[in-house]
Amino acid sequence: MRALTWRAPEIRLRNPGLWAIGSMSLVASFFIILPVLTIILSSFRVGLPGEFSPLTLANYREAFFDPFTWQVLVNTLFFALGTVVVILFFAVPSAWLIQRTDIPLKKLWLTLLALGIVIPTFLKAIAWILLLSPQIGIVNRLLIDAFGLSGPPFNIYNIWGMSFVQGVILTPPAFFMIAAAYKSMDPSLEEASYASGASGLVTFIRINFPLSLPAIIAATLYLFITAIEVFEVPGLIGAPARIFVFSTLIYYATHPEVGLPKYGLAGGYGMIVLVLALLGSYFYYRVIRQSHKYEVVTGKGYRPKLVELGRLRGLAILFLLIYFTLEIFLPFLTLVWASLVPYIQVPSAEAFTKVTLANYLKVPDYAGLRPFLNTALLMLIAPTISMVFSLILSWVVIRSKVKGRYVLDGVAFLPHAVPSILFAVALSYLALAYREFFPVYGTLTIIVLANSIKYISFGTRTVNGALIQIHHDLEEAAEVSGASKVKVLSSIITPLLGSALLNGWLWISLLAFREVTMALTLSSPKNVMLSTLVWNLWSAGYVPEAAALGVMMVFVLGGFLVLARKLGEKVIGGL
Repeated sequence: MRALTWRAPEIRLRNPGLWAIGSMSLVASFFIILPVLTIILSSFRVGLPGEFSPLTLANYREAFFDPFTWQVLVNTLFFALGTVVVILFFAVPSAWLIQRTDIPLKKLWLTLLALGIVIPTFLKAIAWILLLSPQIGIVNRLLIDAFGLSGPPFNIYNIWGMSFVQGVILTPPAFFMIAAAYKSMDPSLEEASYASGASGLVTFIRINFPLSLPAIIAATLYLFITAIEVFEVPGLIGAPARIFVFSTLIYYATHPEVGLPKYGLAGGYGMIVLVLALLGSYFYYRVIRQSHKYEVVTGKGYRPKLVELGRLRGLAILFLLIYFTLEIFLPFLTLVWASLVPYIQVPSAEAFTKVTLANYLKVPDYAGLRPFLNTALLMLIAPTISMVFSLILSWVVIRSKVKGRYVLDGVAFLPHAVPSILFAVALSYLALAYREFFPVYGTLTIIVLANSIKYISFGTRTVNGALIQIHHDLEEAAEVSGASKVKVLSSIITPLLGSALLNGWLWISLLAFREVTMALTLSSPKNVMLSTLVWNLWSAGYVPEAAALGVMMVFVLGGFLVLARKLGEKVIGGL
């Protein structure tokens, strides 16, 4: 009798390349979803990460029954509202002046709007403290000396000072969101208004403003959500005056001055922020869906025409100069001055005799070269990881026929909806809970991981737009000739997307360099970044040294952008 034998079935993958790409997209999705689930789970637990704890509502009881929480909610909403008011005050007139009028030097204004990103947000906040602090503020001391005032006329340490600084900083993104509506507006409606005898101001109020309302409302909601989530300005200006918003409350819950971190309570606060962000997002998308009601540009007779400012041209230029002075020139010059003197003082003939470069020479003494090396590695590794996963996710969503691929697109956008402070707290919680298996807590690796995941949202938006423009025929021709999916993606798609991939890489590298919220939340003596070193120097009272390092960061970032752009042009030209 012949013995029975059993042979394991041979498993053959019809397309191993496609499986590899799909697997990598799932890995990326896992790392995106995991922090969000961690925030939710931690809000139902007490104790330190890794300790056994049953599910409980104790964190929510502590948060919701504490009157201080409701005061923080009011502070957060007032801060966001005040920020939006300042944004609209500068962004709406600026967008109309640059896009719809004959104001001169338009390229210069647009360049200055983009140039503001070279100065990180926390450095601008520090500069405004140096200007308007009631104790050391240069502007206050100048006014007291000039007019013999009994006390400082300005005090930046309040909710309105926070809103003013944050609003000035967030005006550029609002401008670009609103400017497109003014640029494409049908001028025939304006001409009809002028023909009926209306002035330029009346035409703006009755015609331009109502037609641009969807863009203005969308920008308002988007930036209102952003203001709810930001940490740098509230952390530097609000926290010293005991004015807390949810972002600073979450930070201090996990970084208490005394006692152990309360990750569960931070998760409870985080859920409140997530609900506010989701509500804002809901109304934002409702506005976007209704924007078709305001369509006035058709393919028939569309001819853009600029409004002549006439005698108002001087006032218009003055308005833009005031904004750019507040947003760029004044903060930067303040940092430069603070970095050149031994202590903060009003510029004068006597003060200029004390100008020195000693503060710049002291910077390496505080942390050595480690922050410079850490920051350089972050700028190289994080954007590379982000763009690789962005390319894979975008290809799966746009090109493949995998069921549920559009869910991946939603997952890829998820990091943008989660505040940076919550994202970092979630990763910190995971690193502590599983430190025996993945010893990344307090290392550069966790900061690189945080930035890599956080900016996948931007990377996928960049690649999606470029990938849609590439015709399927190129891929089909390569596959017919025997090329695998991986080969097509690496040899055909990637070179054609070279410009988009480079732009995304440069932008993410720039954002990682500027970023301080996640780096500060995940910081340790081993993973100090330039941004966290500035923050720590400022907090410790080393103001001139913090200003010196801040100026160095601005010049390094500006030089990096110039060199990277030139190198990018050569690389793209050679593809």
